[in-house]
Amino acid sequence: MIATKINEEFPEHEIKEFSQSIYIVDYTHQTKNDPVKRSVEIHVVKPTDIDSFFLLNSCVLNIGAVIYDKYSFVDESGMSQTQCECVAFPAQSEESSWIMFLELKYCEYRNAVKNLNKAKCQVRATYEYYKQKGIIKNRQLAYLLVSLPKQTNTPFESFISTQEELVQWRNKNIIFRGVNSAKIKDQYLLDV
Repeated sequence: MIATKINEEFPEHEIKEFSQSIYIVDYTHQTKNDPVKRSVEIHVVKPTDIDSFFLLNSCVLNIGAVIYDKYSFVDESGMSQTQCECVAFPAQSEESSWIMFLELKYCEYRNAVKNLNKAKCQVRATYEYYKQKGIIKNRQLAYLLVSLPKQTNTPFESFISTQEELVQWRNKNIIFRGVNSAKIKDQYLLDV
């Protein structure tokens, strides 16, 4: 269902499928001065040259993922809109299947709050694009995750969100977390 709706609403977005655990990384900053630029990538083997977000898939669920770039969401005049790095979801989904939006920030601890606030806006904006297009249904649990792969002091969400805000989001079937990994429990839930 999710993949079908994405293909209908955003046919230019390429959905890749994985049946194993994945590592999500962003090489943009690391390769900005290199002759060959790299950006967000999904690996099935842990990269040794960059820290990553890890999505554990021990239940071997087929998952779909879309990596976004600056042209993934544009306004009427063709201007790039803010978005997160990627989305992941069960490849065979139902109206109550989970969907996960992820933003990675490679920053030092002293810049964490500023970067987390930006990341929070990015995952929320991308969620809203999908919600407005009917890709996300009311009963669907959406995980808005921000990751600081260079930091180990998770969870991060308390740096930028109040408990009241987290409860309000949860009442709308949104779980916001600052983590560097998540575990797929089944097609309905993640463990974050």
